[in-house]
Amino acid sequence: MSLTPSQWAAMLPLIIPALGACLIAIMSLDKDQETTKWIRGAMYGTALLAVGASFWYLTDLWQTGAQPSFYQLRQDRLAQFTGIFVLVAAAMTILQSWDHFHQEGWVKGETLCLLLFSVTGLMLFATTSHFVVLFLALELFSIPLYALVGTVRARSESSEGGMKYFLTGAVASSCFLMGGVLIYGLSGSLDLAAAAYTLKAQGLAADPLVLAGAALMLLGFLFKVSAVPFHQWTPDAYEASPHPIAGFMSVATKGVAFIALLRIFPASLAPLGVVGVKMQAVVAVLAVATLVVGNLTALVQTNVKRMLAYSSISHAGYLLLGFVAGTPAAFAGVLFYLVIYLAMNMGAFGLLTAFGLVGEKTTFDDLRGLGWKRPAMGVAAVIFMLSLAGIPPMGGFYGKYMIFRELVATGHVGMAILGVLASLVSAYYYLRFLVALFLQAPSAEAERLASDRPAVHAPLAGATVLVCAVLVLAGGFLQTFLVDGFARRALVEGLGLGR
Repeated sequence: MSLTPSQWAAMLPLIIPALGACLIAIMSLDKDQETTKWIRGAMYGTALLAVGASFWYLTDLWQTGAQPSFYQLRQDRLAQFTGIFVLVAAAMTILQSWDHFHQEGWVKGETLCLLLFSVTGLMLFATTSHFVVLFLALELFSIPLYALVGTVRARSESSEGGMKYFLTGAVASSCFLMGGVLIYGLSGSLDLAAAAYTLKAQGLAADPLVLAGAALMLLGFLFKVSAVPFHQWTPDAYEASPHPIAGFMSVATKGVAFIALLRIFPASLAPLGVVGVKMQAVVAVLAVATLVVGNLTALVQTNVKRMLAYSSISHAGYLLLGFVAGTPAAFAGVLFYLVIYLAMNMGAFGLLTAFGLVGEKTTFDDLRGLGWKRPAMGVAAVIFMLSLAGIPPMGGFYGKYMIFRELVATGHVGMAILGVLASLVSAYYYLRFLVALFLQAPSAEAERLASDRPAVHAPLAGATVLVCAVLVLAGGFLQTFLVDGFARRALVEGLGLGR
């Protein structure tokens, strides 16, 4: 079968990282100690080249205005936005991984191979509303992540965290699959948009089985975004995984799940009006629970990675509020928030590598005094923590503001007030991070151990942290450009929302 240039264009952004993963798998077979150093460099270079080539191709599609498709794959504006989002997160993860895995003493080729396969699945997940393709993409990006959480097998907690993530993820995937099966069984169509029109024409929009199917599919998405009560895996998985992988999971998985949720519920299942109303009510309740549980639990954490995990849960609550508002402007605010969240969280997890905190050395006590020893990283930490807390003029403030403004405009004033109060509560544990960096002196034992260890050398991780800090600052001043030039364009030209 010969493919047209347009069909190739739809698949090429997915083929490139998958091909890079295959090449890295072949490279990792070389066990010759004399060539190991060069092979490692080649593997990381191949990973960056694959990510960069796919990124360049998607940005070219965006600039030229092309939206190619191939059967169920649609490289529309939303898919291109998602691909660029995922590839930026992947590039930062690869750069941070070079330093982190050398600190851990665990540099393995399979890590990059799994990461690129996960990137392929994430990009595929946002290109379609066909249920079979959605489920295959879900498994393609989830299974590598289960392995990546436990990739450092020398640490006992890695295996435990990976197993917990796998078991809970398997249940969520099964629920997602069952939900799609129910909708297919009633409509006879695997394309969710076509299924919605069929069910509406047949008068089955309010059928209990349709509602059950939509609810089960929603459960699968809520698990991926770490919404309460499907959040239990998050702190254990983040704590067990390498720092760059935890950052990638907190950003890419959450972001793509929210974007795919936009494609499915406000867009594809829009004809099922009753489903939308009931799902919005469910999301409202879960958003409140997520904000409360995430922020209050983060207050009592002593481990920085667990604090960032519960912080990630609370930010899922803020993003869910955008779905409660349900307006095109709120959805544009969600996309803008995700862009800023990428920079904030990749930078926050990158700080741990830049400071040389590996293994179990990730408590607040381990941060003491490091802000003065690495002043550039300390300034970046200030930017990230203030932005995560929603302090102006950081980008995180404007992301929350856009969502809260739409909540007020749609009559959800109480939920907007709750969001503001949750932000005030979060300021405590974010400022606690800064207090440890700048206002608390390290203990004598910590000073002795630090003097016995070699100096921290993490130039790539440090560079990505600084880039993230610049992006967070720029987002606070360029929010109009980012929203109008990217977020709204992705929604209008990709989903037809807000025309």
